[in-house]
Amino acid sequence: MFTLVRDKRTGTAILGSLYLNGAFICYTLENAAKAIPVGLYSIENSKSPKFGRELPLLFSDKVPSSRGVRIHSGNTYKDSAACVLVGMRRDDVRERIDESKDAEKMVTMLCRSVCQLSIVENF
Repeated sequence: MFTLVRDKRTGTAILGSLYLNGAFICYTLENAAKAIPVGLYSIENSKSPKFGRELPLLFSDKVPSSRGVRIHSGNTYKDSAACVLVGMRRDDVRERIDESKDAEKMVTMLCRSVCQLSIVENF
């Protein structure tokens, strides 16, 4: 199971880390105004109509799959409309993550066999 630990909230961004069975995978960034609630989510890879490539889709009883909440690449909160951005480097001062294309490829591959994500907050 993946665990996303949100550990820093600013006025615009939520920064965190993604773990797989307790092992660090990458950093995360979300739009603070549009972030999905904490809780347990199912993950299913599918082709994103918006991005035109295979990406993990997150859904639960609180967030239906029709909302299209994905895990994908991006650098700042402006790149996220409720989605979880992933990156290999994190800059807390500039509220951004980098090397996100590499992180997206890795997480998408891992999501082919991992089907749950738990989101928790540790501010």
